[in-house]
Amino acid sequence: MNIIVIDRDSLTNQLISSKLAAKGHSVTVELNKNEAFEKIRTQSFDCIMLDPYPLSEARPVVIGIWKALANNPVKPYLLLLSKTATPEEAILSGTNDVLVKPFSSLDIDVKIGNAARIMEISRHLAKEDNIHSSGGMIGKAAFNQLYLSTLDRAFRYGERSLVVFVDVMNYDEIAALGEKGEEIIHRLTEKITIMRRQSDVIGRLGAQSFGILLQRPQYETEPIDAINRFSEILGEFYKEFEYDSKAIPPTLELNLVELPQGILHEVRAVPAASITDSLSKEGGQS
Repeated sequence: MNIIVIDRDSLTNQLISSKLAAKGHSVTVELNKNEAFEKIRTQSFDCIMLDPYPLSEARPVVIGIWKALANNPVKPYLLLLSKTATPEEAILSGTNDVLVKPFSSLDIDVKIGNAARIMEISRHLAKEDNIHSSGGMIGKAAFNQLYLSTLDRAFRYGERSLVVFVDVMNYDEIAALGEKGEEIIHRLTEKITIMRRQSDVIGRLGAQSFGILLQRPQYETEPIDAINRFSEILGEFYKEFEYDSKAIPPTLELNLVELPQGILHEVRAVPAASITDSLSKEGGQS
């Protein structure tokens, strides 16, 4: 990734630069915030790491960054560098997450991994293609607008949201079946549509991918409970193909990502991220 570090602490800059460069990232260091804004305006960065010092709050720096990125359809990941801020405080400041000083190599790896995940999601959703609404699902462009709105509400109000990505790993094999393959994907689409809670939003993100936006969960474990329920429902759907010799059951991968941090949650009901693996476990549990 292309990363810019905005920090007046030379020791921090040296530590971050050396560790990120060793991982193959391109790193730019800027001590002056105004100079950093100009570089952000004219160059393309995937991640911006910032320490607002000597300011006591990060929000003015974040606003300066947003102004520099006014015409950018995909905003970079903002990572607050701080000795005291909590993740909740970081998000309300307008950043995606916080890297607490002093930090370890593992801390940097985890946060940069989350940043890379969010950037991959954001770029995929922003890419214009011909994926329209169908079968009770909204199209990709509409899903992207809701995704961006969800990020904005996180920064404004600290709202927690998550997104479940469902990918058909053997889509090409199914598509090769012609009309039979179309029927299989249609049945899968219907099954995914009925899985959601009333407040969830489901989008068709590609020929072989779907997204379920879990907005404002009511309790801490609700998203994990939801995706475990999804995996059980999809596991039952897989069993429907046992007696159809002409059909190829879809092999599915589920991923649960927390917004705006980009944290990837482990799905206990699907240990190997594949519905087929869950069928070997009694009741779909690990």
